[in-house]
Amino acid sequence: MNILDKILTMVFQQNAESLFLIEDVPPFLKYKDQRTKNIIDDKIDREKIDEILKIFINEKERLELRKNGYWVGNYTTSTGLPFRAIVFYQKSKLAVIFFPSTVESIKLESLELPPQYVDALNKNKGLIIIAGPKKSGKTTIFNSSIEYILENRDVLLATVEDFIEKEFYKSRGIVYQFVVGKDYSTIRDVLSVIRRLKPDVVAIQEIINYEYLEIALDLSLSGLLVICTINADGIISVFEKISGMSGDQKQNVFRYLSMVLEIVISGNLFTTTDGNLKYVYDFYFNDPEFVKFLSQADINEVYLRMVEKREKGYRVQEYTLRALVKKGLIKEEEALLKASRVNDFKRILASPY
Repeated sequence: MNILDKILTMVFQQNAESLFLIEDVPPFLKYKDQRTKNIIDDKIDREKIDEILKIFINEKERLELRKNGYWVGNYTTSTGLPFRAIVFYQKSKLAVIFFPSTVESIKLESLELPPQYVDALNKNKGLIIIAGPKKSGKTTIFNSSIEYILENRDVLLATVEDFIEKEFYKSRGIVYQFVVGKDYSTIRDVLSVIRRLKPDVVAIQEIINYEYLEIALDLSLSGLLVICTINADGIISVFEKISGMSGDQKQNVFRYLSMVLEIVISGNLFTTTDGNLKYVYDFYFNDPEFVKFLSQADINEVYLRMVEKREKGYRVQEYTLRALVKKGLIKEEEALLKASRVNDFKRILASPY
């Protein structure tokens, strides 16, 4: 993580309204009540600001800045935090202001997710995994799923996050949002609080290592509904990543996974040529026919059977991408970039069926 990403993460962790980097002034955060707080006491010089600008402004944009006296654009950190940036000169001093971009709500119903996914959100226990690469829309699905539960169920829901990207209001349910590293030092500290709180649903922002995975499984096995995201492109990649995290606990992890897993959905959000938002996804839901293979960590067999059983509701995103290309809703080049298995997609696209 670069120095800019580290600083911008603090904006979310401390619920600040903006970050100011001004030449010959200590960098500071500004809050909604107009309070300010220096990040460090040392002043930041022109050379340091220039170094930071190089992270998110290319040479052409730097020329525009010198010509026009200002530059406005967007920047997303390596962890997916979106910001609006304004660069300008203040009495000959170079200045940069970062504002967190608004996280828009998208109704779950508008994404045309499979009915099995919505059914899983209404269950009292189990594990739901939302996957995808960076900037694929998994956080959007995650937030929309939490909103759906809070709007439609009388539940107590706890979130476990590295930063609060979105606050949830106007709901039937009650929500507590815990930030690891701010409210509590470690994920284990949060877990002890959650056990005392006794929520109905736990939403974990991202499974980043075995410790997070173990906690998600533990909470699911204890009878809670757990929703989490994982940075992986496609169903096979999800299971492969879980396998890699598990080490010598792989067999136990997949045995437990086969007992609690309700849904794995992995995909990408597209804006189609007609301006609509479309979620293209792989979709696995637990079925007695699959439990044996999942419990044995036989990942390839799971995927092959998903392809064979598409009539039962299983979906691999390559077939959806093919349909969108054939309808002219997305370009073939864009579909190739988004496909999690490019060679499979090329084969499927060439097929007459």
